[in-house]
Amino acid sequence: MFRKVLILTAYLLGCWTCELQAGVVNSKWVGGEQGEWGNASNWKPGVVPDNSPFNTFAVTIDSNSIGVGEVRIGLPQERTIRQLDCYGVVILQAWTWYLVPLTIQDGLTNHGSLTLDKVDIKGDVTNVGGAELEFWAHQNIYGNLYNLAGATLKFDRHDIDIEGQRIENDGLIFCTGNGGPGEQPFFENRGTIQLFGGGCGASEIFYNNSTGEIEGFGAVVGHQLIRNRGAIRASTGTLLLYTEGSLTNSGMLKNSIGAGLHIRGRTAACIADVNNQGTVEVSAEGSVVFDCNLVNEPNGVVKLLGGTLAAQKVTQSPGATLEGFGGITGNVVIDPNGIMKLTGPTNIVGDVTISQNATLEISDGTTLITGQTTCNGTIHMKGGRIIPQGGLSGDCNIVWEPGAYSNIADFNLDGRVDIRDFADFADTWLWQLSW
Repeated sequence: MFRKVLILTAYLLGCWTCELQAGVVNSKWVGGEQGEWGNASNWKPGVVPDNSPFNTFAVTIDSNSIGVGEVRIGLPQERTIRQLDCYGVVILQAWTWYLVPLTIQDGLTNHGSLTLDKVDIKGDVTNVGGAELEFWAHQNIYGNLYNLAGATLKFDRHDIDIEGQRIENDGLIFCTGNGGPGEQPFFENRGTIQLFGGGCGASEIFYNNSTGEIEGFGAVVGHQLIRNRGAIRASTGTLLLYTEGSLTNSGMLKNSIGAGLHIRGRTAACIADVNNQGTVEVSAEGSVVFDCNLVNEPNGVVKLLGGTLAAQKVTQSPGATLEGFGGITGNVVIDPNGIMKLTGPTNIVGDVTISQNATLEISDGTTLITGQTTCNGTIHMKGGRIIPQGGLSGDCNIVWEPGAYSNIADFNLDGRVDIRDFADFADTWLWQLSW
């Protein structure tokens, strides 16, 4: 009889233990404006949220529900919970001089304005539409980071290591004063990233999708690959795109007036050719610099808007567009059946190779080439002029015709070519010759 009682008691205890293990405690902060996580009186029910073999905790912190402007909660030691939802204005901070881990098995979801200060989150973090998440110190997220449409992430002065697999941004990210996220293998931007001296990156692939916009000065890093299908614009200062692998562009790369966009790797020779299948715009008083070769692929567009385009070598493929005026630093190769149109004053600091059936078209200005010009195709001048300062060689077809807006025979610049131009030319030059 006694043996049967023991067996029944053990069975009931086992069932009771299983029920406790499966129990989820919905825990809410009631501790007012400031308090310690480990004080049971700050919670309802009055139990410190910290998982055990018997219970897991789904925690809600809401400054609005308790009628205060903000809630500041101190973590003096590590805690583990099942999930965390934050509403209103919440500050989670380590009440120690070192980082304190907070393990959240099903992840942290921020619905309001949340600040993390020296708290390492072990789990995924999701910032929903209308929410704002800010980091006050260097810390880690041991999970993925999701910034949804309409949400805002702020990284100020501190780099945040995302030790999960990915960052996905559909909202707005601010990176200021050397602050920003990185470390994770994959970063996909479908929203907006504004850089004010900060940076963002990935240990493997940085992907700026077709709806993604990146603007400012600082750094974007994709150690294996930067793939741009959206828009990347340098403004105010220099924006660095850093990769030790390759960069592909089928979107927009550009600089604002006076700013510089710089694409490079650890050393100038360590990244592959940049293949442009989108658009590169080079604005005045600024530059777009490739510390590698730039290949303007068929249907690719390069617009010189008064700035300087620099690369070790610029290759113009057939079907590609390169047009405008300004400066090109580096060697230029126009492939067979390719065409390059320079309209206005342009300096090319490097050698120029015009292949068979290729064309260099110069309109309404002078193009100065400091290096050797090797032409086996056509130089077509439409009211423009070429100065091959480094010499001209090859079997070149040189064509000249008046331009739509200018004519080098219009010596007195009155918009017409007539006997007055010859008279002015003679008066200025011919009669000054020593006979």
